Amino acid sequence: MSKNEIPEYIQSLRTDLGFDFVDLYQQGQRVIATVSPEQYSYVLELTKARVEQDYQAGKLDLITASTIFLTVLQLSNEVEDLESQIITLCNLGIMYQNSRAYDVALTFAAEAIKIAHKHNLLEMKLKALQVVSLVYTNTSESQKHIDVLEEVAKIYGKLGQLDKKAEIEAQIKQFKEFMAILGRS
Repeated sequence: MSKNEIPEYIQSLRTDLGFDFVDLYQQGQRVIATVSPEQYSYVLELTKARVEQDYQAGKLDLITASTIFLTVLQLSNEVEDLESQIITLCNLGIMYQNSRAYDVALTFAAEAIKIAHKHNLLEMKLKALQVVSLVYTNTSESQKHIDVLEEVAKIYGKLGQLDKKAEIEAQIKQFKEFMAILGRS
């Protein structure tokens, strides 16, 4: 993908939220064009820390936070910082989950999972799966939520974190029992 190319998952995001993700992404591209490649890492760290802090403090609206996070995402890609890419995608996913734009949240989380899977970053994949789990919890998609939890349990097993695997498996069992009581499968 060339520097000016917009990723397909960004192009596919809906535009009825009052803004266009392609436009926000392009705003990030314009900002990055003002910085020399030697400065990317410095600007990335500075911007990443600031946007997370300001968004959590409620100082940024959704559009501004999205624009900055998309800029951080692009800078992370430029310096090949996979962890930063995944965390930024997860942050975007959480923002849109909190805004009840669940399809957008899932798109960002899916991209984070894709990157983590491709590079076998299991702990980072767990972070992205947490976003997906949160969406499915809030959308009452029970079977999809169980599927995600089962994948989380498998990853904990691969990581040798058997206590966490057992904890997730217990949650799955309780969730299935609860769903049986409600008459859902």
